[in-house]
Amino acid sequence: MPRDFGYINARIHGLRSRLLGQDFYSEALNATDFKAYTSILAQTPYLPEVEEAQSRFQGIKIVDQAVGRNFYKTARSILNFSEGRAGELISLLLLRYDLNNIKAITRAKHSGRSTVDIEAGLLPAGSLKPAVLEAVASAPDIGGVAQALLITKTPLKGAFFAAAMRYSSDGDLYLLELALDKAYFKIIFKSLKELRAPKRFFRLAKREVDATNLTTALSVRSGSGLTEGLFVGGGLEIGRSAFETLASDTSSSAFQVLSGTSFAGVADAASLSEAETLIRAVMAGHARGLAADALNIGLAANYLRLKEAEVAKLRLLARGKYYGVAREVLAKELGDA
Repeated sequence: MPRDFGYINARIHGLRSRLLGQDFYSEALNATDFKAYTSILAQTPYLPEVEEAQSRFQGIKIVDQAVGRNFYKTARSILNFSEGRAGELISLLLLRYDLNNIKAITRAKHSGRSTVDIEAGLLPAGSLKPAVLEAVASAPDIGGVAQALLITKTPLKGAFFAAAMRYSSDGDLYLLELALDKAYFKIIFKSLKELRAPKRFFRLAKREVDATNLTTALSVRSGSGLTEGLFVGGGLEIGRSAFETLASDTSSSAFQVLSGTSFAGVADAASLSEAETLIRAVMAGHARGLAADALNIGLAANYLRLKEAEVAKLRLLARGKYYGVAREVLAKELGDA
């Protein structure tokens, strides 16, 4: 008999109890150097992955590999104790990591960054296993990434291959990512409908569309009015008109279209990076709202975002300690992460 969300969420409560608390972050901030930081990290549930990484890598890569592997194992464990419809819904949650990892690799190839730099930003959890991601990341260019993905299990591979072929002609990274986003949301909404997913899950997916559109609009703001083909349909609060206003109007008055939406606070952002931080915070808040239902998917969605945030902080601390960033500066960056 398939396990229900009562059982699954009881297990997730156990996983949440293993998330690192403020005592850890205080001790990590006080670490004298990178070696001291890794020693502190090795006293946490990350111990097995830290020890394995230390036997194979050096420097920052130890932490990058350790926390990435731990995240993957955690995600797989959730799938392993989930079955039937619940397992399929959780697989949908994990598809977002395939999307983000493919984007991270694509952006790095577009800008000519090294494989080492690429791996630092990957977070394996979906159908692309750590070893597979490493192989994809080692491809020489975006065309090679597309070829490497064709032999994987990710449902995004077909759309990416087609978009990569177009990229080889026009070199337009925005259009490539847009094609990937559209393919991702098409899969999500089709699957949610087939699985008769909870309405709250549908609303979260629609707000992810909003977050995608808002990030795109802010990224391309130029006053040129060139927004054709950049909008992703299916959102909840940000329609095409609002998107086009934000993308083409560089005046502060353009942000009035966000008034009354979940993303109204973005109007006060001083930079694109700050706006992206605020957008992530909004999405995290909606995920927390889902967690109120103890008999559905929300707790898993919220836990994965909390775990993802933890990994981001651990990687930030690793870089701060490795490069000798002042404690007060690192503490501020940690609070903003």
